Amino acid sequence: MSLSAQTLAETARRICENRGGKWSGTKGMARCPAHDDRTPSLGVSLGRHAILFHCFAGCDQQRVMSALAREGFCSTELFSGPSLADRTQSVQARYPSAAALAIWRKADPLHASPAKAYLESRGILAASSALRFHPRTPLGPRGRALFLPAMIAAVSLDDGPIAIHRTFLSQNASGKASFDKPKRTLGSLDQAAVRLFAPASGRLGLAEGIESAMSAYALTGVPVWATLGNERFGLVSVPDSVTELYLFVDHDAGGELAASRGMAAYARDGRTLHVRRPLSRDTDWNDELRAWLQRKATL
Repeated sequence: MSLSAQTLAETARRICENRGGKWSGTKGMARCPAHDDRTPSLGVSLGRHAILFHCFAGCDQQRVMSALAREGFCSTELFSGPSLADRTQSVQARYPSAAALAIWRKADPLHASPAKAYLESRGILAASSALRFHPRTPLGPRGRALFLPAMIAAVSLDDGPIAIHRTFLSQNASGKASFDKPKRTLGSLDQAAVRLFAPASGRLGLAEGIESAMSAYALTGVPVWATLGNERFGLVSVPDSVTELYLFVDHDAGGELAASRGMAAYARDGRTLHVRRPLSRDTDWNDELRAWLQRKATL
């Protein structure tokens, strides 16, 4: 565990113990500081660069963080920047992953591929040059690798791709592959994102995943990038030319984290920030798109 992760874990442990709860390993429970909580109802867990909170009584993450701040836990203690080792890796990450780029170059445009069928099964019809399909994407160590169909996404900085994201698909493209963690990255992400659509008229959106980003674009017309993680809101580099930034976050605890990180990191003079959430609790933007399509079909 890196020094920054150890520091986060220690802070999380103190929160749990100070709030009448228990901490074990990478998660714990505590009495929620945002409401009169007599029995621990606040889930506390470690993300990669942040402490995550989920109040089972319904308090959102921003209320929890504000209440903790009044108890002396400032917001900077709940997030960590990269450690020295991470920063070294970050510099190295600006050099593209050769293995990732080899897969990207061999992948085909979506066209009528299983990857396009997968997106269409989720109500996503738009096309992006940042997405391709590879029928035999390697997974696993050399000599023991499996070769599986996957949607390949370029994870890019200004100079081009440095890594890829792979969504491994079922053989009939009806959904993701059934094994554990069918979505995986290859290469270090650094400040890169899946740049699905170029900013337009100073507007850009960020969403957690590829399907959510494509769905938010379909519903709003705002060009969107996928950060590949709620914790990566605030880490992904946003062009200075963006004057209107939309944070298309999930309507859950992870989305509250994303909104908090994004609002803190991307605020600047001359830029307006918008936080947008799906209507229903515990849904993402693909859920929102599919619900909208269902309502439209019944009219």
